[in-house]
Amino acid sequence: MTLFDRDQFNELAQKEANIYVSIYTPSERQSTDGYQSSRIHFKNALTEAKSKLITDFELTESQAEEFLVDGFNVLDDLEFWKYSSDMVAFLVYDGQATFLKLPLTIENTICQVGIRPYLLPLIPELNDDGHFYLLALNLKEVQLFEVTRSTIQQITLSDDIATSYTEEIEDADRQKALQHRSGLGQAGAMFHGQGSGSDEDRKVEILQYYHRLSAGLDPLLHKNPLPLLLAGVEYLIPLYREASKYPYIVESYLTGSYTEDDMLTLSAEAWELMEPYFLQERKARKEEYGLFMSRAQGDSDTESVLLTALSGGVDTLFIQNGQEVWGTYEAESFRIRIDEAPNTDNYSLLNEAAKKTKEFGGKVYLLDAESMPAEGAIIAGIFRYPIAEVVPNEEASVQ
Repeated sequence: MTLFDRDQFNELAQKEANIYVSIYTPSERQSTDGYQSSRIHFKNALTEAKSKLITDFELTESQAEEFLVDGFNVLDDLEFWKYSSDMVAFLVYDGQATFLKLPLTIENTICQVGIRPYLLPLIPELNDDGHFYLLALNLKEVQLFEVTRSTIQQITLSDDIATSYTEEIEDADRQKALQHRSGLGQAGAMFHGQGSGSDEDRKVEILQYYHRLSAGLDPLLHKNPLPLLLAGVEYLIPLYREASKYPYIVESYLTGSYTEDDMLTLSAEAWELMEPYFLQERKARKEEYGLFMSRAQGDSDTESVLLTALSGGVDTLFIQNGQEVWGTYEAESFRIRIDEAPNTDNYSLLNEAAKKTKEFGGKVYLLDAESMPAEGAIIAGIFRYPIAEVVPNEEASVQ
């Protein structure tokens, strides 16, 4: 799996078209029946999208099928489904299609057809609420994983990242042997591999290797900063901490010699260790929200928060998962119109608020009702600056 980062999200968020289809379906990583469940979910979503294109946007059946052709083409592509994750996203507009496979649990299929991309289901991939990296520091092969409560998936690392200390030693030994046989070494000199010598010498060599590893790994992690949990033989942990400049390494760590066969055990042990961390972070965010509310830098009034977010004024946005607010936003007049239901002229204002907050470098959290910082709120926010009143004198019109 490749890493999905903020830049990719922001690039998708800028798209706008006469018709934009956004589909999210659950998928299986392993299957004994040719991934039938994954394919049925996706086929049903395509059928729903096709119906909306015909009914709401007045396309003919053949035009609707052509619009979704990239989606229909993968239905029978076993290779596509074989290398899947927990969720498949299919975004298409003006003949341009994007597929994403992400380790995000999704209970129900989502199919939105409108004029803008619907990206709310992607938000959990970009925040640190129950979502973290796990780095297994095995000297034979370093592995990086994305982990949530119910998922773990390995992230593919590029060839220019030094992922094996053992291979580096073996390469160095081969080079020295070649030099010796070719007469490049001094007469009578003894040649030793980099892994030989005292334990302290070996630690120095490993530390130098970790400097090379982190030089390649840290920039990748910074594309989508999440907490990083280290796992490995105990003496390796402080060495990597010393070498890495990544600022989000958590204090706790897992000890042991983990391999690819230990993924399920590793996932369970990692979540057990990280769950208290996330519970504390959620408590801290609620307390922070209360503090900023007292300074007039926070609110849970739907119109106030939407207007502030859509103008780039929200630092941290909280959205109740499963809720929606449909309407439009007029930037020039700084007004929103809230509608009772979706139609071909409006869009999800919660989705737009999330996109704008991420564009300005803010954080967005999708939460269940009990975890919202304000009881009964659909949306709440911590603002970048005190705002006495962001809603225009005349109330936003409700259609």
